[in-house]
Amino acid sequence: MTALLVRDVMIQKRERVDPQDAVLSAIELMVERDVGSVIVIDREERLVGIFTERDLLRRYLEAQSKFLYMTVGQVMTSPVTTVSPTTTLMEALSLMAQKDIRHLPVVDSDQRAVGFLTWKSLFQQFSQLLKQRDG
Repeated sequence: MTALLVRDVMIQKRERVDPQDAVLSAIELMVERDVGSVIVIDREERLVGIFTERDLLRRYLEAQSKFLYMTVGQVMTSPVTTVSPTTTLMEALSLMAQKDIRHLPVVDSDQRAVGFLTWKSLFQQFSQLLKQRDG
């Protein structure tokens, strides 16, 4: 049996923001779409950061009164831990566990976002795989 690759289980991430967008607009998008993160894409469509619920909580405590007026670029996590579509799923899972991250962008060789892994999406994928295997 061949190893599963990231491209076999990644999802498409539609929640994207620009580094110059207001933090408030990123939060509103996260709430509207019921997601725990948005990816930050520059004008060349390259991944430059990620803004997560963890970033929201940590950065808020650092700059409470100014927080909602800051840009996403000021509060995002960067550089971002990423994988390629050809990374094995086991490598991706190990990386997520090792770095204690729940959101893992998938990028091509030009650092353009081509997919996304989350613990939630991986659990859903595994559930489907087990059902197929067990018939």
